[in-house]
Amino acid sequence: MFRSIVIALGLAAAGVSLTACAKEEKKGPAERAGRAIDETARKTGEALKRAGEKTGEALEKAGEKTGEVLERAGEKVSSSAQKVGAAVGKGVERTGEALEKAGKKVQETVKP
Repeated sequence: MFRSIVIALGLAAAGVSLTACAKEEKKGPAERAGRAIDETARKTGEALKRAGEKTGEALEKAGEKTGEVLERAGEKVSSSAQKVGAAVGKGVERTGEALEKAGKKVQETVKP
């Protein structure tokens, strides 16, 4: 008895799987449309992932170039600031010398 139940269940399972396989081949329009939508969604997801990776790479390159440009600009500003500082220093020195000369002339003029 137990054996005949097991055999009957096995035959039923085989029948169900054969029916499922047969139905697999005969898909209805809704199932075909659903599978097409699933495939389109998968492909779209992959395309978006690739686009995101390319965008990230482009942003990284742009960041590197921006850093390089800013570094060069900083070097130029630093060089210009040094030149301006040297010019101001010379101007202050000349002004100091001129004030010394003027002070000596004032002292010579005021001497009794």
